[in-house]
Amino acid sequence: MNLAKVERGAWKDISGRWRQIAGNFYAQGWSLEIVESRIDGSFDWSRSFHRNSLEICINKLGSGIVYSEKAQVEFRPGTVGFYALTEKDLRAERIGGEYAQFVTVEWSRSALAQELKGLEEWLLPPVKAWLEGKREEPLIGNPHEISFSLESRLEILLSGTLSQPALSLYAHALSLEAAAEVLFEPMQAEEKICPLSPAHKLIVSKAKEYLKEHFTSAIRLSELARYLGVSPSYLSRLFSKETGMSIPVYVRNLRIEKAAELLKRGDYNVTEAAFAVGYSSLSYFSKVFCQVMGCCPCVYPSPKRLVKK
Repeated sequence: MNLAKVERGAWKDISGRWRQIAGNFYAQGWSLEIVESRIDGSFDWSRSFHRNSLEICINKLGSGIVYSEKAQVEFRPGTVGFYALTEKDLRAERIGGEYAQFVTVEWSRSALAQELKGLEEWLLPPVKAWLEGKREEPLIGNPHEISFSLESRLEILLSGTLSQPALSLYAHALSLEAAAEVLFEPMQAEEKICPLSPAHKLIVSKAKEYLKEHFTSAIRLSELARYLGVSPSYLSRLFSKETGMSIPVYVRNLRIEKAAELLKRGDYNVTEAAFAVGYSSLSYFSKVFCQVMGCCPCVYPSPKRLVKK
């Protein structure tokens, strides 16, 4: 069966595009795809789902809901989650009036079972039951915030800097990381975040200072956490609680704000501004700039479009 033909048929009514990045659901048992489009009206997203498959949605922009007769979850911007089909269908809708950008990892039951062989006892119980074919009802997992690691790898994948052989390998690794992030029992947190104390606020303040000094470089969460003397997971939760955004989103905003400043001064053209703030792909920089600022960098500046921190 032709995957591209099936998927394009499911997404034919959107104004943007569907693109297969790597893999092939029918030939290899997995596929990594991206949808980028403005959703003009309520859109039936479930037409792209495959029977007896598990799909992980990395939802960058826009909102959507996935629901069955017994459960419903909302995918908000900046979240990742999963849903698994049996012989029974799931329904899904994208919210109209929004720009949507999301990446999906689609796994067949047999391919995922092979990848997770020997790890079954650590899976979420409903996922384990689905994987073993013992679950009749569709499965919907609760989405949570995209991790810094997954966000960073996704940015590299979409940057356009990888060769085709490297892209396929990288996409498969990212697909496994996404599975590891959402399908397993979470570890018991050793550190609990209470209402933020002055010490907590100081950690976040120092993190912001570090990010403002190094945002043009590739920033690793592990290095930042080591610098601050806390664990990566704790820092990620603390930063999000204090600022209302993840570290990758904060870094993205710093980069785009600086690029907007350079363009507004007239000292840099678009290519120079992109490289100056840490982007290696001009096309990816233009896409992110447009999403954040509401216009393409080639028609900027506009004094009313500065990014708020």
